[in-house]
Amino acid sequence: MERNSAIDCIRVFAIISVIFMHVEGMGIPYAVFAKLISHSGQFAVVFFMVIAGYLWGKKIRAGNAVGSIYAGYTCRILTLFLLWSLLYLVIPRNTREISYYLHAVSHYGVLSLIDVPYRRLLGVVEEQGGSLRGALYIFLTGTKYHLWFLMALAWASTITATMVKWKRESLLMWVGACFYAFEVLSRLLSAASPDFSLPFNARYGPFFGTIFFALGWRLSSRRRPFGLTPAIALLSGGFALLAVDILVIRNPFGSVVLEPFLETTVGVGFVLLALASPSLGGGTILASLGQYTLGIYVMHPLFIDLFMPFAHYIPRGVRDLAIPAVVFLFSALAAIILQKNRVLGRFVATSRTKGFNKKGSPLPGHTQPDELVYAP
Repeated sequence: MERNSAIDCIRVFAIISVIFMHVEGMGIPYAVFAKLISHSGQFAVVFFMVIAGYLWGKKIRAGNAVGSIYAGYTCRILTLFLLWSLLYLVIPRNTREISYYLHAVSHYGVLSLIDVPYRRLLGVVEEQGGSLRGALYIFLTGTKYHLWFLMALAWASTITATMVKWKRESLLMWVGACFYAFEVLSRLLSAASPDFSLPFNARYGPFFGTIFFALGWRLSSRRRPFGLTPAIALLSGGFALLAVDILVIRNPFGSVVLEPFLETTVGVGFVLLALASPSLGGGTILASLGQYTLGIYVMHPLFIDLFMPFAHYIPRGVRDLAIPAVVFLFSALAAIILQKNRVLGRFVATSRTKGFNKKGSPLPGHTQPDELVYAP
């Protein structure tokens, strides 16, 4: 499958907006421009999900066995989920924790560090309000707030593969729509009533992503070229909603009501733009960086934790852009360095894969860039 440079370019824009959104979530009060970038990050997960489903579907429709593609894809995603869930229990989050690690090792030995992940795990459980909620949270989200996306991808690919294998593709969109309706309804009820509570976050697991992964699967069956008009219409409408959300609506409940429309229109709009203009951005640095976005995604909270203590020493007008820019730069450099190493590259992505025939056997000598592993 020839790599789509437009997808890679939009991935970079999407991951930058996600970084802005997560930095804002750590307590940085943005001015309007940075807030626009941050809030546009709502489209990123939709874009990533639809593109993942589209690329997954193209491989299936090219004659590859559903089971072999599903097993390889989901195994890679779950491996990353488990690896980074463990790493985020162990890795020091700031300079103070680095000093503590050095002190503990020098005075009590390396084994003293076993206490750190244990206490962090207990802290996650306690934050969620008990053992049941904590166990569900860790199962669906891992040990860091952004890893839920990997598990959501695994759920979406599992449901899609099952429906395709059972030849029930006609029901797939309906199943996804029911999950998404449940997620949106729970979001609205949570915003409207502080007493409403579920033992898990309905955005995680199969609820949010299945409909968009399934939409990507459906788009992969299209034989005619994609047109620019639907993409421009959806993007225009989505960014108009974004402007209304930021500049007009002051009620948090109103923003929650707009979110499903905003994330869907902009996310799907960018997907259609990428499929209508696959050569967009070809040969640029953005297209080159696109293959590293999964690595940037899994690692960027490390650098948010590292640089956030310095944010209060930077003037607000500079800080809004400086912190996200530094986080992106360090995350990108780390992803590039790790991916060059054959062993360490497993922590960010698998860069190449073999093709499979209809029986699921490898095609001799057939290797190609594997866009599937670059889920974000």
